[in-house]
Amino acid sequence: MADEMTVNKIMGEYEEMRIEAANKRKKRIDEINGKFPRIEEIDKEIFRRGLDNVNNILKNPEKKDEYNGDFKENLKRLNDEKQKILTENNIPFDYDKYEYVCDICHDTGYEPDGKRCKCFEQKLINEAYSMSNMADIIKSQNFDTFSFEYYSKKSQDGLISPYENMVKIYRNCKNFCENFDTETKGMVFYGPTGLGKTFLSGAVAKEIMDMGKTVIYLRAAKMFSVYEDYKFGRNTDRTLIDNIYNTDLLIIDDLGTEIQDKKNYSFLFDVVNERTTNGKKIIISTNLEISEITKLYSMRFTSRLYENFMMYRFYGEDIRLQKFRKNAGLN
Repeated sequence: MADEMTVNKIMGEYEEMRIEAANKRKKRIDEINGKFPRIEEIDKEIFRRGLDNVNNILKNPEKKDEYNGDFKENLKRLNDEKQKILTENNIPFDYDKYEYVCDICHDTGYEPDGKRCKCFEQKLINEAYSMSNMADIIKSQNFDTFSFEYYSKKSQDGLISPYENMVKIYRNCKNFCENFDTETKGMVFYGPTGLGKTFLSGAVAKEIMDMGKTVIYLRAAKMFSVYEDYKFGRNTDRTLIDNIYNTDLLIIDDLGTEIQDKKNYSFLFDVVNERTTNGKKIIISTNLEISEITKLYSMRFTSRLYENFMMYRFYGEDIRLQKFRKNAGLN
């Protein structure tokens, strides 16, 4: 269970989000009204006529139908005039709407039926696993910001070019997101460092979170640390472990960089086995080659990966080195 301090922190974040949405809305309205004063006049007239209509009905209830008829006629006339101005100037009709981060709960954290929104659950997850930087990650690492420019179009070692390989992986990742609810397999990204494995993992995480689903994004070392803390009684709350089994998408990054301890491997295998059995998707990212995965975690584990995951090998030249050379003028 989340502690009161964490919940209060999250509710404070929601309040800030609503304030920001209100400020942005006001700024848009002020800009439009400044350029097109008639729009502001129309809005004020609609508001005034609405009040007049209510007052007239209160004074003469027997004329309710007549007053409502006149109001609807004037309202249509004013709205038609406003829409004409908006259309002629390419202004969206919904320019005066609030733009919430979450369209489900309108940045309150709760759905209309009073149930906690998925975005609230995701915030709790981010706090529980020290994933507070998730928002920054998915802002910079998403499908829209992904670039193919650092992948060579020259084939190598009898394989398709790194560029063609990455285009294929990119498309398959997008398909994975689009078909997330019906997809039966997870994904394994493997190969050398600096080729976009973590970047694409973040891009998938954003898409899935935008669908209103929960995502746990953990480095392998962190995941095993959570397990060990529970196993040895340093944290008796089972919630963190249960979330690893039950979240909509689990992303395990940098598998193989954790401290090697065979006691943890049974936990890894159990997580993979339970989640795949229950139709819960996993993305595993590792710098290891398949032979190294087998040596480290066993042939049984590798077989499970081939059975339940789409395997994508990343290859090419380290992007970070390419950027370093470019920035240093060494290209």
